[in-house]
Amino acid sequence: MLNLLKIKVTGFKLLEDNFELDLTARTRVYQEDKEKEMFEIDKGLYAFRSIAFVGGNSSGKSTILSLLLKILIFIQTGRWEYIPRDFNKEEIEIEVLFYLDSYLYNYYFSLEKIDLNKASLVNKYSPIKEERLFKLKYDKARGVSNINLIYSNGEDISELFDLSLYDTSAITKITNSNVIVDCFNNNNITNFSEIIVRDTFFTSLNSCDNKLVSSIIKLLDDSIEYIKYDNSDHVYFKRAGEEEILMSNSELVSILSAGTFRGVELFIRCINALKYGKVFIVDEIENCFQKNLVFNLLFLFNDAKINNKGAQLLFSTHYIEILDYLSRRDGIFIAHKINGKITSNNLYSDYDVRTELLKSKQFDNNVFNTALNYKQVLEVRRNLASELCINND
Repeated sequence: MLNLLKIKVTGFKLLEDNFELDLTARTRVYQEDKEKEMFEIDKGLYAFRSIAFVGGNSSGKSTILSLLLKILIFIQTGRWEYIPRDFNKEEIEIEVLFYLDSYLYNYYFSLEKIDLNKASLVNKYSPIKEERLFKLKYDKARGVSNINLIYSNGEDISELFDLSLYDTSAITKITNSNVIVDCFNNNNITNFSEIIVRDTFFTSLNSCDNKLVSSIIKLLDDSIEYIKYDNSDHVYFKRAGEEEILMSNSELVSILSAGTFRGVELFIRCINALKYGKVFIVDEIENCFQKNLVFNLLFLFNDAKINNKGAQLLFSTHYIEILDYLSRRDGIFIAHKINGKITSNNLYSDYDVRTELLKSKQFDNNVFNTALNYKQVLEVRRNLASELCINND
């Protein structure tokens, strides 16, 4: 499977120019790491089973995850869905370093902004302005130093892009069947009127063995014996000690908690990611969850015996205690928004912190500059006091 190693981006949303993200190991990998948080892509080259993005509200965590998702989808399909707000310049420039089948690839592409006066249904995907591709056979004797060699010794194979179309890259000739990416949507199960029911929960019920699905449901709500989807708009629902009943999808929505809905689908899709070696991207992994349930999900990905297909979990969280569960600091990124631009720092290489202290304690002590703006908190309090005073009059 394809492994994403580094990205460099300019022109995407609120990211700073030349935004960089290095997803490779930055410190020595021990045998214990290989059994838990790391897997060996090739001799001396390692990837993380799980990567965490943390930071304050509106710090850019979701933006970074959306960028990673769009890059992986582009590498998989050769297309970038055109969304005007993706562009903060007239074009987006992206450089990607990835590993595939004993080769390192350095891939550059740029995307043009579409003139809204000329936009139509035909312009669903962004036009590709330029593409370059360099390839280097991975030398096991050199290990991770191969990454630097590709920039000077890589073979230019950009002629591949002579086959590219206006909005579709020929990169898929190399990558198409080697990338599987899934993203867990944080949206509510229904819209505000509860008329439209999101169907991904229901389809997930039939993607795994019934016993496994039932055990996941019981983990989140032990009063339920099973829920079986009939591939239409109904489910067979049974509580412990009660008769099975047939109900509509909408009726099920009305009796189950949001946490149960979200948890069941998230667990099942995690399992499918593990089965097929997917990159699974989850924003706010703790939403509607207890910390212990999140720890269980991380355990599934960070156990070499369970995660033996090279699946990766890329997630953001506000549960800073999760940081203490992850033993390696180089798999944790801190997002910041400075002067309106999003940056990212690595917990290992960008902070001089004491390793014996809990990461969550350092987060609480604002070591990573992620605390709430206290002046703004006071401003809210003053305005609230004024509002209450007016209302009391």
